Amino acid sequence: MEKSVTIHLPYSNSQLYSVLSDPEFVLPRLFPPIKEVEVTGDSFNAYGRFMGMRFHIYGILNKGEQITYKIYLTAGTGKGEGKLVIRVADSQVELRFEYEGWMERFSGILFMDRWFDQFVKRLKEEGVFQKAIERSVMVRTVIVAKIRFPFFL
Repeated sequence: MEKSVTIHLPYSNSQLYSVLSDPEFVLPRLFPPIKEVEVTGDSFNAYGRFMGMRFHIYGILNKGEQITYKIYLTAGTGKGEGKLVIRVADSQVELRFEYEGWMERFSGILFMDRWFDQFVKRLKEEGVFQKAIERSVMVRTVIVAKIRFPFFL
C-alpha cells in the first residue's frame, strides 16, 4: 500500500521540519488509533488499539534532507513494516507512506484516506501547528539549558 499527499503551509521550512520530525506530534495525528508515544533518542514506540486489537508500532527516525520514519508493526501474531517519508521545501510538505503487512487490507481500504485527509486538515488549522511549534521551541530550550546549566535542573 502506498499513499502520498503534498500540502502547502504558511510556516518556515525550519518550523515545519522541527514539528514534523517529532514522533509525538506526527504519529498520533496521522494514525488516530495511536494513543501513546514514547521517544528515546531517534527511536520510538507507539501503542494503541485498532479494530479491537492492541498493537505496537516501533521504529527509528532518520533526519537528513528528508524525515524518514522506519516503522515496524506488531499486533497479536500479525506483523508489518513500512516507512513514512516527509520532504519539506519552500513551505511545502510532501508525505509519502508505504506499508506492507497485516493491517494493509483493513487500514488501506477503510481508513488510510480518511486519516491522511484529517491529518492535512489539522495541519492547516493554525492553532494546532502553532502549539506544536511553541512546544518544539520549549523542548529545545530545556535541552540547551540542561547542557549549559545541568546543576540548575
